[in-house]
Amino acid sequence: MIENTRSIDRAAGAVLIAGLAFVLAPLAIVVVTATQSYEDFLARNFSLVPGTHLIGNLREIWTRTDLPRQTLNSVIVAAIVATGRVGLALCTAYAVVFFTGRGRGLVYAAAVASIMLPLELMIITAYQVTANVALPVNAVANMGGWWAALTGGPLDLHWNLLDSYAGISLPLMAQGSATLILVQFFRTLPPQLARAAIIDGAGPLRFLRDILLPLSKGPLTALGIYMFIGAWVQYMWPLVAASSPARTMAVVGLARLQEDGERIPDFPLQMTGAILVTLPPLILIALFQRRIVRGLALSEK
Repeated sequence: MIENTRSIDRAAGAVLIAGLAFVLAPLAIVVVTATQSYEDFLARNFSLVPGTHLIGNLREIWTRTDLPRQTLNSVIVAAIVATGRVGLALCTAYAVVFFTGRGRGLVYAAAVASIMLPLELMIITAYQVTANVALPVNAVANMGGWWAALTGGPLDLHWNLLDSYAGISLPLMAQGSATLILVQFFRTLPPQLARAAIIDGAGPLRFLRDILLPLSKGPLTALGIYMFIGAWVQYMWPLVAASSPARTMAVVGLARLQEDGERIPDFPLQMTGAILVTLPPLILIALFQRRIVRGLALSEK
C-alpha cells in the first residue's frame, strides 16, 4: 500500500516557504533601505518602495569612507587565518591519524579543548602577548633570576604586533575545529593506503603530497572557505588589536560608520556598507559551491 504523502509535502513546503521568508525579509529590508537617500529616509522613516540612490550611496561609501580599504584588510586577514588554520589542522590531523606515538592523543585532546576556549575569553592575555610577543621569553629568562645573575640585569625584549596583519591573524589561528574535522575525514580513508605507500618506498612527506592531499582536495577547499568566513565575521579581537583605520577590518569599520551623536544615523549609507561587506563571502560561496557540497559529501562518508 502506497501512502498518500501529499499533505506532508504541502506542510513541508509551507514550512520551507516560511523559513525562507524569515531569512530573506531582513535582507530585502537592507537592500530597499540602501536604495534610498538620507533625506527620503528621514521623511518616510521606512518604506518598502525601492529608491533610486543605490549608486549614489555606493559612490559615497567608496569615496568618502575607509570601508573599501577595510574590506581589503578583511580579505587579507581572512585569507591568512584560513590558510593558517587549514595548514595547522592538516599537519596535526596527519600526525594524529597516520603516526604512532604516546603523545598524539594528548595533542589531539589539546586541539579539541581549544574549541571550548574562544579567543574572547582570553582577550586580555592575547592582547598582552600580542603587544609584546617576547613576553613569554622574558618570563622564562627571568624565572629564578638566573638571567640577571649571568648578565647583571633582567631580560626585557619588546616586539609589538598590534596594528599589523600578523597581530590580528595569528591569535585567530589558535582554534581546533578544523583539526577535529580533518581527523574525522582522515579516519574514513582506508589504512591500506599508508601501508602500500610504505611498501612502495614513499616517505611521510611524499605520501602526504602525492596521495593524501589529492584525496583531501574537496574537504580542504570546503574547510578553507568556512574558515575564511569565520575569520571574516570576527569583531571583538580585530576591534582590540587594530586601532588605526589602515588596519581596521570591514566588520569593525561598518560598526563605526556614521558615528555621529548629533544627528540621526544615515541608515541608507550603513545598509549600503553592509551590502559591500557581505559581497566577498557571497561571491566566494557562489564560485566554490560545487566544491563545498562535494567536500561535505566526502567528509560525511
